[in-house]
Amino acid sequence: MAQTVNDFGKKEILPNVKKEEFNRQLVSMMGSLGFFGCAFPAGFGGSDLGFLSHSIVCEMVSTYDSGLRSLFNLQGLTVPYTMVEWGNDIVRRKYVKALVAAEKLGCTCFSEPNAGSDISAVETEVVDKGDHYLINGTKTWISNGTVADYAVIYCSFDRSLKHRGLCAIVVETDQPGWQAQEIPKLGDKSSPIAEVFLEDVRAPKDNLLGEWGAGFKVAMTALDRGRISVASGALGICQACLNASVEYANKRVQFGQPIRNYQMVKHIIADMVTYTEAARLLVRWAAWLNDQGRPFTREIAIAKYFAGEAAVRAAGWAMEIHGGMGYSLDLPVEKYYRDSKLYQIGEGTANMMRLIIGDDSLGIKKANRPRLKVPEDFRDLS
Repeated sequence: MAQTVNDFGKKEILPNVKKEEFNRQLVSMMGSLGFFGCAFPAGFGGSDLGFLSHSIVCEMVSTYDSGLRSLFNLQGLTVPYTMVEWGNDIVRRKYVKALVAAEKLGCTCFSEPNAGSDISAVETEVVDKGDHYLINGTKTWISNGTVADYAVIYCSFDRSLKHRGLCAIVVETDQPGWQAQEIPKLGDKSSPIAEVFLEDVRAPKDNLLGEWGAGFKVAMTALDRGRISVASGALGICQACLNASVEYANKRVQFGQPIRNYQMVKHIIADMVTYTEAARLLVRWAAWLNDQGRPFTREIAIAKYFAGEAAVRAAGWAMEIHGGMGYSLDLPVEKYYRDSKLYQIGEGTANMMRLIIGDDSLGIKKANRPRLKVPEDFRDLS
């Protein structure tokens, strides 16, 4: 799989990376090659290689273009995997395989104008109409929002209940009440992000994930797993910065010799290597724990926090190594610099990860509680 990803990156991703635009055909090719199916059984078009393999594939793709990283969330984890864990058999069979193969595209709708890190504050309203659900509200910073066919919407039936009033519901976007508007952003431009307006959006009763009012549990499992791909994407940025810096330091000549001979350049390269390798071990340890069915909320918070910080540092160091050329649009370093900042924000900000880690360490709130009981019978489906 790693060799397949590497070959694909060189042949298909690199020639198009400077365009910095969403490429539906490229996404379809990634799906057909099984890039999004590592964590899924064969019955859903997956390879059943696990979350560690998912992490490695995601990292490698991100090394070529970090903008494609979000697809590993949306086509592999926070949309279809959430469906197989919390959805009924109708949802699983109707949506999952098409998402894993990227025949259809998905999005997850957490954030709102007034609700980000505090998911219990969502204002999007769901009403049980007897034979269907009706959803109204606004979501923002929704990756794939303008191109998604299916969405997992987190909404509340009673805001006074806070997290106990949350529901997670699968919605098909091909209906008049779904309106998405793309948001211009600094980096990751090959992944569209949008503000989504929901006006009397309908969903059948079968599309509820988990139980009525249990959306917070669904969200927590989705976020933990989503952080595997986010941390892996940050790691890809680190490796890309390191690769570019080593290549440039070896060929750039100043004062009659390659700049690799200068002590400060060696120091920067050493720091980049150390941060990258440390991040890699943290990320893969968390993914492995998930494969073992063990709690990993603490470990993925540490990995996501450190890998995000490492990505920003590595991008800054790469700019230093490249000097004026790092500021040029002719080399990819400026793109790494723009893309890196997202990893301190997405799928839980750096400060939120600090809170999880700090609360756990101080005995205020234990991060690794017993794993939420989710159905596993989907692995027997063929």
